[in-house]
Amino acid sequence: MAKLQLLGSVYTLYLSESSSSPRLSGLEKLAIEQNIPVIRCAKAKLDEISGYGLHQGVVAEYVSTSVNQITTIKQVIQGIDSGNALILILDHLQDPHNLGACLRTAESAGVNAVIMPKHSACPVNQTVIKVASGAVETLSIILVSNIVNAMKLLKKKGFWVYGTSDRGVNELYKIGFHGRVALVIGNEGQGMKRLTAEACDMEIRIPLFGQVESLNASVATGVCLFEIRRQFGKIENNTL
Repeated sequence: MAKLQLLGSVYTLYLSESSSSPRLSGLEKLAIEQNIPVIRCAKAKLDEISGYGLHQGVVAEYVSTSVNQITTIKQVIQGIDSGNALILILDHLQDPHNLGACLRTAESAGVNAVIMPKHSACPVNQTVIKVASGAVETLSIILVSNIVNAMKLLKKKGFWVYGTSDRGVNELYKIGFHGRVALVIGNEGQGMKRLTAEACDMEIRIPLFGQVESLNASVATGVCLFEIRRQFGKIENNTL
């Protein structure tokens, strides 16, 4: 059987738990030989991971060759000049359309980097790349094993980490953003994970005036990033 041919660097392979076809068994063997974790799961899980596309019983999570991936957070920090800096942290987003929209917004807001978990989150798949409309190719995207550890490293390097939450006591528009800022956006359904929230310096909320209790993750990302960027502009132009 030919070697496993997949775009980018595969880090997890999902296979149908109900199939014992020679094709899938061959893929499983090759993945194990290359030290790639293999997870057998139900069709519903495969549908979710693939963004409800056609998967034929197999889905791979991989780092796309089109992703401008920086190897480490330290490399990103080394490339930041003195003054204002902005990093977006996405805490286990699951929906590819949400993720793609967040990346498009982040690129438009001129973030220095986007930090995402390697596992248990939506991968940068073709749906994400399409929705992002070219942003994936120019963003610095860092995939990490542990979001909390990444946050701790940023804090050691002078970043103030703000987490978005509808429970936040501090209102977005009443905070003075300046210097090195990292913004955390939580999962679409549950928000930030408990440990992620505890690692934030401050939890902030966007004031809402209607009956809906929360905003879509990508909308919240846009509101927060551009408010931070607006304040950065005032500081840089000495208009505060």
